[in-house]
Amino acid sequence: MGDADANVQDRATLRTAVLALELVAAAVIAGWALVNVWTLAHPPAPGTVCMLTYPGPPGCSPELRFTAAFVSAVVISLSYSAVTFVLLTVGRHRGLAAAWGLGGLLLLGVLADQFVTWGGPPG
Repeated sequence: MGDADANVQDRATLRTAVLALELVAAAVIAGWALVNVWTLAHPPAPGTVCMLTYPGPPGCSPELRFTAAFVSAVVISLSYSAVTFVLLTVGRHRGLAAAWGLGGLLLLGVLADQFVTWGGPPG
């Protein structure tokens, strides 16, 4: 009986460690996405020359980038909350749900980066 109890305790410790790593990964992904979004939303330095093309290159329309950054920050924050909820409930027993949640958050971060880079939807 002693070996079985030790085995169960080792499994519980391993699950706790994996859950902690998943939560840290989700926080890092969300933090990276938010920092990147707001770095892109920052207006270019004074004296920066933008080409006269339509549509303008990324970073040449700060008023459009701020709105896109705000919307992206809200969406990333809500998604981080949802992924944390999934990790703490369903993800504890199903590894596939945890992987899908973290992958989705990473994909959302990349898409938010592109959304802000190009200044939001056209029009």
